[in-house]
Amino acid sequence: MIRGAWPYVAALLIIAGLIALNAVLVLLGFALAIACGGAMLWARYALRGVTYERSVPEDHAFAGETIGVTLRLTNGKSLPLPWIEVHEQFPETLMVDPGNAVVGGDDEFRQASTLNSVSLAWRTSVGVHERVSRDVELQCPARGVYQIGPVHLRSGDAFGLYADERVDERRTRIIVYPRTVALPDLALPSRRPFGERRGGLRLFEDPSRIAGVRDYNPGDALRRIDWNATARVGKLQSRMYDPTRAQHLYIALNTQTLIPAWSGYVTDLLERSITVAASIARDAYDTRYAVGLLANSGFPEGDRAIRIAPGRRPEQFIRMLEALAVVTPFVLEPLSSLLDREEYRLGHGTTIAVVTAIMPGDLAATVLRLHRRGHQIVVLTTSGDVWPELLPDVPVRDVSGVGSGFAPPAAEFARPAAEQAAP
Repeated sequence: MIRGAWPYVAALLIIAGLIALNAVLVLLGFALAIACGGAMLWARYALRGVTYERSVPEDHAFAGETIGVTLRLTNGKSLPLPWIEVHEQFPETLMVDPGNAVVGGDDEFRQASTLNSVSLAWRTSVGVHERVSRDVELQCPARGVYQIGPVHLRSGDAFGLYADERVDERRTRIIVYPRTVALPDLALPSRRPFGERRGGLRLFEDPSRIAGVRDYNPGDALRRIDWNATARVGKLQSRMYDPTRAQHLYIALNTQTLIPAWSGYVTDLLERSITVAASIARDAYDTRYAVGLLANSGFPEGDRAIRIAPGRRPEQFIRMLEALAVVTPFVLEPLSSLLDREEYRLGHGTTIAVVTAIMPGDLAATVLRLHRRGHQIVVLTTSGDVWPELLPDVPVRDVSGVGSGFAPPAAEFARPAAEQAAP
C-alpha cells in the first residue's frame, strides 16, 4: 500500500507547491512523478524477454547417488534487471532440514506452500543480454519419482517500488531407481538363485525349431505327434526339437508385508523386497536372461498390477527399474491371484522367483501347485522366515540380510556445487 501511494504523494507535492508558489516542492513533485512512472514501466517490462531454464543432464539415478541441477536465467532484452527473485520448488524428500539449510548469500531453502515441498529462494541481478546460473546438487536418499517445479519469478524497478511476477508451471521429473546389490552379497548358495548351476545349465526344447522325428513313446504329448510323418510311415511319429539356450526368469514381487493387507505395512520389509527384486533383475539381465516382473502393486496413476513380460530387449531392465521405483505399499490383489492367471502364459522352462516377506496360505498353495506341476520356482524371503510347514518341497532362500535401501538423512542434501567444493 505504501508503494502504491507514491503517485499520490507526487501529486500532493505538486499541488502544494503551486498553492504555496514554492518551485522546490513543484520540482520535487515532478521528479517523484517521473520516477514513479519510470519505475512502473520498468516493472512492467522487467520479466519480458526473461527465460528460465532448469537443466538436469541426468534425470535418473540410483538411491544414494547425487544429481546435478543447473538453474539458468537469461535476460534477452536491453533493460537490465537490478534484482530478480527465483523461487524454485523441490521435493522435501531430497532435502535435510530445509528451513535452516542456508545455501549461501541471499539463497536459502524455505518451506513451500505445497505439501512435502521446499522452495529455493534465489536472489540475483541480471545485466543486459546476460545469463546467470546456479548449480545445485541433490542427493537421492530413496527410490521414487520426484518433480522439480513450478518456479516463481519476481522482478521490478531499481528502486524496489513496483514488481512483476510470473509462474512457470513446467516441471522436471527425476526417477530414483531402487538400490541394487551384487548377488554374492545376498547370501545365496549360488550366484544364480534361479535353480541353475554354473556348468550345469539345463537346455530346453524350442517348439519352433524342429530337428526331426522319431517313433512315438508313451507319454509324449499329442502336440508332439507329426501326423504327416505318421501317415507316411504308418505308425505314430513324434517331433524332436532343437534345444534352446534362452532362459526365462519371472520375478514375482509380493508387496504385502502384513496379514491382513489392510492392517498396514512394514517399510523395511517392503524396501528390502524391492532391493532384492531389482538386484535379481540386474543380474539376470547381465547374464542375458529373458527377465520379467510381476508385482501386486500398481503404478501411481493406474489400477492394474505391475506386469512386464519376460524379454531381453535393451530397454527391458530400465522398464523394470522404473516400475520398481514407483511401487507403493498399496496391495491391489493377492500375489497368488496374479500367479494363477499368469501360469498359462509362462513359457516352457520359465523360472519363477517369488520375493516376499510373508507367506499367506493362498500364496503357499499357489507356489506348491506351480512347483508340483514342474515349474522351476524359488522363494526368496526378506523377513528371515522359511515356512518349512507351508513349503516342504520348495527351495527357500533367506535374503533378510540385505539392506532396506532407505538412506538416513545426510547433512546438506542440496546446496550449490561451488560451495560444496569450497574448503
